[in-house]
Amino acid sequence: MRGRGLVLAAAAVLLLASWWTSGARAAVQGPKRDLFAPPPLATPYHGSLDGLAWGGDGALRFAEDRQAGVTNPEWFSVGRVNGFLLARLSPSIDVAGQGCWDRDSDDFTMERAEIGVRVLRSRQAHAGIFPVPLGRTNLSHDGPDYDFAERSLVATQLVGVPNAQLGIGARSLPGAGRRLLWEADLVTGYDDGLITESPGGTRLPSGRNNYGDKNGIPALAWRVALQGRSGSEVGLAAESGQYNQTVVGGVHVDSARWMHLVVADGNTAFHGFHLFSEAAYAIIDVPPGLRALFAEQQCGASVEVTRTLFDPLFRGWRGSCVTAGIRADAVDFDRSIQGDSRSRLSASVNLRSRPLAVTRFGWYYEVRRDRFNNATPLAGLTLTAATYF
Repeated sequence: MRGRGLVLAAAAVLLLASWWTSGARAAVQGPKRDLFAPPPLATPYHGSLDGLAWGGDGALRFAEDRQAGVTNPEWFSVGRVNGFLLARLSPSIDVAGQGCWDRDSDDFTMERAEIGVRVLRSRQAHAGIFPVPLGRTNLSHDGPDYDFAERSLVATQLVGVPNAQLGIGARSLPGAGRRLLWEADLVTGYDDGLITESPGGTRLPSGRNNYGDKNGIPALAWRVALQGRSGSEVGLAAESGQYNQTVVGGVHVDSARWMHLVVADGNTAFHGFHLFSEAAYAIIDVPPGLRALFAEQQCGASVEVTRTLFDPLFRGWRGSCVTAGIRADAVDFDRSIQGDSRSRLSASVNLRSRPLAVTRFGWYYEVRRDRFNNATPLAGLTLTAATYF
């Protein structure tokens, strides 16, 4: 519990610092967008953004993973395979599609099947399947652009990145002089899979549903982000909605039960270091008869620090650089008990060939605790490679 508290406290401090240090030298710029959110224009693509553009990325993972001292025989896996297509039908209308297979979700995900219409100079209405604005990581999670082999526990275990849902909404568009960005959507939300498909306890990612909604009641998702002049950003997002069915076959079976998820994130740069943090808190209305096994409150936080070590690696290797990073993250799946949690420390050294590819040499140490507070240690050495194509 003390370790999770330290991570939460550090995340809160960083979220505040990300704005107050917005004037820091060499702040890292956020993803650039035209009509659509990711795939951002900074992502390599083929074709033309004025007509038809397409591209993709993929990642491979080689690792020596050990759990309680026992080696995992699955030393090789595909981390992510992703492809996108963007068609501009007119100066104000875009259509986009994006799909991926992701190791964390272990499934194919339609991340985007969306139409966007510019309604004002700096506003856009959009509809279809799109990533819900639950934090910067869910909006932009290309493998080659990331400094670690895996995304944080907050992203994978609470938000459920990649998390795309069917809906309709509006967003502001980035532009010169605009420092406040926002998005508001009505989406399908989470379903009762967060309980019925989670034998180990409440797990929000098991309730992701991007094609339909069993209860027919939309959820509200929104995000507001404030950007500094030099590229720093702090954002606050949330999603609230009913996750269960109350009537089945004309019979009233349950009262309406709601889930709420709040996500905060921030990034800044300070004296050559790039800092990023995200934190999340979830409240789930669990039926009384299941509360002994299924959590009603969950939380987590992550803090990561990265720095460029060599740019370029050698004088003749133009476009190359070496970066290093360290990350601490933790999630508490049940705030009412001592156990049912995960905490992890990760480190990575990355050789980049900008902007196309990265090779990462990583290490992690993790402790998983069950509901009886029994600890299981995990550790591993990883070699991952990711590239755009």
